[in-house]
Amino acid sequence: MPKNSINLKDELVKDFISKTISKDAYNVLACLERGKTDEQISRKLKMRVNDVRALLNQLHYLGVITYTKEKAKTNNWYTYTWYARKDRIKELLKERFEEEIKELEERLGFEKTYTFFKCKKGCEKLPFEIAFEYDFKCPECGTQMIATDNKREVKKIEARIRKLKKFLEKA
Repeated sequence: MPKNSINLKDELVKDFISKTISKDAYNVLACLERGKTDEQISRKLKMRVNDVRALLNQLHYLGVITYTKEKAKTNNWYTYTWYARKDRIKELLKERFEEEIKELEERLGFEKTYTFFKCKKGCEKLPFEIAFEYDFKCPECGTQMIATDNKREVKKIEARIRKLKKFLEKA
């Protein structure tokens, strides 16, 4: 994939569109690597054309697709051909991922700085200061809280930050 190009099949693109609209909307978008009409998309995805049109409208509202329309000479009906706007997808992803990286970096700092306590029942984990206020008894269920090892959580956050930064470098 050349620099400054978005691959519509990328997992991060799929997650973004699926969470923002729906998985079906992502499937419609993924069909638009080259222009297609709503009927072509409907046949390819085996979906009702009205459902496809509704998803196309949502994607268009988000600004990630555009269309051209052509008037048929025989019946004066319009045919709409839809195209992905990779530049807009890239812009939205860049904006969202920069925001997410900032949030993750703050959370990472918090995870690395504090000692956390949690009960064996799996209720919410609390930083030392708050657990101390509750005398190390879980405020939700009342059971004894113990210190937790959050190395796995730290690694998970660091991996997500790396993944997002790598995507942004490629895009």
